This record gives sequence, C-alpha cells and structure tokens, in this order.
Amino acid sequence: MSDDRLALMSTPEPYGPSAYPALAPTDGCSAIAQLALLGAVIGGSAAAGANIRRLQQQETDAAGALADIGRAALATAAASAVAGAAASAVRQQGLLRLGVLFASGTAVMYGIQRYLEQGAEP
Repeated sequence: MSDDRLALMSTPEPYGPSAYPALAPTDGCSAIAQLALLGAVIGGSAAAGANIRRLQQQETDAAGALADIGRAALATAAASAVAGAAASAVRQQGLLRLGVLFASGTAVMYGIQRYLEQGAEP
C-alpha cells in the first residue's frame, strides 16, 4: 500500500467529538448544564404528554397545564444536574455510576415533591 494511502487512512474522522463542540463539553460545568437541559426537556415532554390528556378530559385548564409542565421541567433539570454532579465523582465505575445517578436524582425529585406538597397545605 502506498504511503499516501496509509496517511489518508490514519487521518482522524471529521465526525469525532471535536467536530461537535456542543456535544463534547470541555469542563464539568458545561456537562452539568447540558444534563440539566436534557432533564428539563425530558421532564417537560413527559409532563406535556400527561397534561394534554388532562386537557382533553377537562381535568385542568391551559394555564394549569403550562404551570405543571414548567414545574416538571425545572424539577427534572435540578434532579439531572445534581445526579450528574454526584455521578461525576465515580466517573468510570459503570454500574455504581448508574446507581449514584438514580439514587441522587430520585432523592432530589422526592425532596422537591415534598417541598411542593408542604407549600400546598393550608
């Protein structure tokens, strides 16, 4: 095989992590912010799906549905950020990292829901 062809084969792909800087955060804060954004999108989407059904059944109005979606997006953003920060402490531990992500995210969501329930009491 010619040297030119070998050089071409060893050239890095233009589609690696550096080609998409938004997908490859360079510091911990960027990674946490991306996790929070992803959590907000997922939580907001789940709440929107549930609230569309509640709107169809006339169990809520549009303002109530939007408020619920906003609360869900903020709560899941916070839970995702905290879980990501906690999991970064056990960066390469596989199953342990997933456990830390799950446990810390669950704890934050539980705490937020308890806080909201206490605020709703007269």
